[in-house]
Amino acid sequence: MFKQFESLDELKRSVYLWVIPCILIALILNTLMQNGYAEYRLNFVMNNTLTVWFSISWVLLYKNRFMRFCEYSNLALISVYHVTTFFDAVHTYLLQIGGSLGDFIIWIPIYFMFIFLTLGTKRGLYFSIGISALTLAVGIMQLERLSIESIDSLFQFYFASFVYIVVLVYAQHMFKAYATAEIFKKHAYVDALTGIANRYRIDEWLENKLNDCQEINRCFSIIFFDLDYFKRINDRYGHKIGDSVLKELAELIQLNLPNGNMLGRWGGEEFIVITDALGNEAVNLAEFLREKVEAHCFHGAGGLTASFGVTNSRKDDTIDSLLSRVDEGLYRSKNCGRNTVSSIC
Repeated sequence: MFKQFESLDELKRSVYLWVIPCILIALILNTLMQNGYAEYRLNFVMNNTLTVWFSISWVLLYKNRFMRFCEYSNLALISVYHVTTFFDAVHTYLLQIGGSLGDFIIWIPIYFMFIFLTLGTKRGLYFSIGISALTLAVGIMQLERLSIESIDSLFQFYFASFVYIVVLVYAQHMFKAYATAEIFKKHAYVDALTGIANRYRIDEWLENKLNDCQEINRCFSIIFFDLDYFKRINDRYGHKIGDSVLKELAELIQLNLPNGNMLGRWGGEEFIVITDALGNEAVNLAEFLREKVEAHCFHGAGGLTASFGVTNSRKDDTIDSLLSRVDEGLYRSKNCGRNTVSSIC
């Protein structure tokens, strides 16, 4: 049920597929309990109409067809149901028997949420105000004939409707602000070319990991690597192929990196892996990744190799000292003929 959604429409579709069956059950139960009572004849007709159309809508949504049509048609039917049921409740129940509106109020939040989901913030606000104005007019015209309890129920209904509308308007603005902040945060910490962590994010990871190393003795290792002779790729095939190779390399490493390890692009063709593996385990991980790169055929560039440096963290490390040590390991691999792994203790 819980997953990342690529668009608002996908999210709404998922919500509808879960919610509509619950509403159908409520409608069917309500219809069965009111069946045979003349005073509930309008409700009986409306319930059956909604039940049939909601069932059709659910099938269409399940097949991912005509979603916008389903939304607008359902909103139209529910709005008619809302107004006519309210009118019927006031004229055949409150005026004759007195008392309160009862369970009619329970579904009001869902109705207003559906309005805003379908129409968005601005149009949803106007539509909600229009519907509320209709119900307010119905109640005001009968106010002098109603009992104190019925008047209290009506005003509770009106104030609750107002509160729901205000809350939903502000909630939508709040969600948009949150989504915007998440987008800015993502761009601040994600490398634009490869889609993995950028240098700012890596610095943050390293700072947190070094704090853990110093405070609770939870040490870690870093693996620093880059492609061998990458400049030749750009010179021979062009920067477009070079960029494609870097993206493909990031995807290859991510695919083969065990869960819990962190990958980022340090800059250019240089990448870094932060892992809880230590000693020979970290070296073996680097060797595993080196073999994966060597065995891979890069689109447009063919076979390539990479050189790796590995080091473990120390309690007295800073980010600079840690990176200086692993950089030394990388250059040792370069000086040993490339396509190898070198560890610096």
